[in-house]
Amino acid sequence: MDVGESGGGNPMKIAMAQLSVKAGRADMNLARMKEMVDEAKLQSADLIIFPEMSVPGYILQDRWLHTSFRNEMAQANELIKSWSDGIGIIWGNVVTEQFGVAKTNRDGRPIRTNAALFACDQKYVQRDVQFLDGVYVKHCMPDYRFFDDSRYFMSGLEIARYNKWTVSGLVSPFHFKRNDKVYKIGLEICEDLWSKDYAVDPTSLYIKQGVDFIVNISASPWTLRKELSREKRMAEHVANHGEKMVPLVYVNACGMQNTGKNVLVFDGDSTCYGKNGKPMVSCNDAFEEELCIFELGDTRSVETTQHKLLEALIHGIREFDTQTLPFKPRWIIGLSGGVDSTINAALLTLAIGSKRIVGYNMASRYNADATISIARALAKELDIDYHEGNIEDLVESTSRTVDGFGYENKIDGLVHENVQARIRGHLLSTFAAIEGGVICNNGNKVELAIGYATLYGDAIGALSPLGDLTKVQLFDLAREINRRFKKEIISESLLPQIVGERIEWEVPPSAELKDKQIDPMKWYYHDWLVQYLIEYPTHSAIDVLDLYLEGKWKEMEIARWIRYYGLDDPKAFIADLEWFMNNWTKSVFERIQFPPILTVSRGAFGSDYRESQISSFSSPLYEMKRARILAEGGN
Repeated sequence: MDVGESGGGNPMKIAMAQLSVKAGRADMNLARMKEMVDEAKLQSADLIIFPEMSVPGYILQDRWLHTSFRNEMAQANELIKSWSDGIGIIWGNVVTEQFGVAKTNRDGRPIRTNAALFACDQKYVQRDVQFLDGVYVKHCMPDYRFFDDSRYFMSGLEIARYNKWTVSGLVSPFHFKRNDKVYKIGLEICEDLWSKDYAVDPTSLYIKQGVDFIVNISASPWTLRKELSREKRMAEHVANHGEKMVPLVYVNACGMQNTGKNVLVFDGDSTCYGKNGKPMVSCNDAFEEELCIFELGDTRSVETTQHKLLEALIHGIREFDTQTLPFKPRWIIGLSGGVDSTINAALLTLAIGSKRIVGYNMASRYNADATISIARALAKELDIDYHEGNIEDLVESTSRTVDGFGYENKIDGLVHENVQARIRGHLLSTFAAIEGGVICNNGNKVELAIGYATLYGDAIGALSPLGDLTKVQLFDLAREINRRFKKEIISESLLPQIVGERIEWEVPPSAELKDKQIDPMKWYYHDWLVQYLIEYPTHSAIDVLDLYLEGKWKEMEIARWIRYYGLDDPKAFIADLEWFMNNWTKSVFERIQFPPILTVSRGAFGSDYRESQISSFSSPLYEMKRARILAEGGN
């Protein structure tokens, strides 16, 4: 029977194994994979598909350079192959075998490849290129954001060049016989689907070779609106190939992995796309494991998770706690009564329950009765342990101690504010030591961007759940949390009311470190500015000047807030931008010492948006555009 020629058998039954991959814990991953394989066999599945790097995990940083670890992971491939009696298994793992003359990576170490493997009946499945039976090597290597594939792996494209092979030879179909039919299956890995910025397009190569369908195994972290970009990419392939387009089975990991500086969540959302690029069958997109078994050609209703940001934060905290803190410590949180700390307390409760959370209100004479009352009421509503105390004695003691070092009466102004923050950090660290706990950081993205946090004070912690969220996002999140609890957990008095063209506050955001203090940020506008600069890292202050010079800001949603703050006046606009950028530049040293950030946007501080400590410099181009704005104004 010819390849792809039907023998009249039943449709292929496919199991999408949406695995919660535990990075660095092959023992746990293999155990769960075996359970899923056994379940798929019980349900008479013909083929089970696991995510990219399902054995070792994907985000492992320089653990990939450990020879013993790499070899141990590769040995697992024979074990998985032994499970394949009566079923096809596709999985992701590292492969260390030599490919032709390609023996080493560019770092001189033995070769490592990010591979998809395919076995059935305890043999590797054959493909058109005989020397690569059972193995497909990832071709498109992402080296942006927190991805460093080329640092650790050799691509299929490089292997082809080393050996003077054709790329199409490495991107060749696997021949999988099932139900009296031989299926031609194209196998690719994650970024291979997003190939338009690369020298090779595996998806198109497979379609040109007449495959029956394509399998894409992925470890694709979730960020806001990520699913829309994947749907857009599928639509582009449909537009490019028309009637020749084939179904594509996309199997993604779920769970959490981290770079050290960024905690990444994976939503799963594994999907079988039809020839029209539309979802036909999907696993859940709620960050949870699932084994979804269907017949090729099935169509089922596709449900999507509502309020996905909230689910991502809850799941990220829970998985971080489970995977990195297996000793189950108590979570120590400073509860000032402000919106950030109250949101974090609610998130922790939703993620791990109330019994391991301890809140502390550490007031000074500057803390309002209103915020202290909010903190107390929140703790009661959440049923978490709660303690109140006053730090005035410690502030005064610090002042007296500093006097003895010859700095009499020097604890004032900003120094006095930072002393309070560091005393609170010291107390939280002490409480954590007593409780055997870890500290939850309460900072948000705007504060982090302009250095509105005190190093060794409120910039401490084991995890920053809110460090990738602007204040405006937190306002919306607070209201969603209240809907989740079906009552006012987060006090509405902390949230802004937009009345006409005004922002009205009952309790405005404040660090409460001096009398009548109000946060200096221009909310809504500065929130937008942070995202504009970091989510599109090609942007700089010069691009902001261009928006103003060309009048483009007037057509943007942010225009109302530029006018609200009087920044349609050129002098005020320049003064504010330079205040913002000066603070951004000065606070790099704080950001690189900040706790790991739960990452939910397309641009997060940490190992995503990478910064070096360099001095501030106004280029001639900046000065020219600045002068034009001051002289001419914007259009």
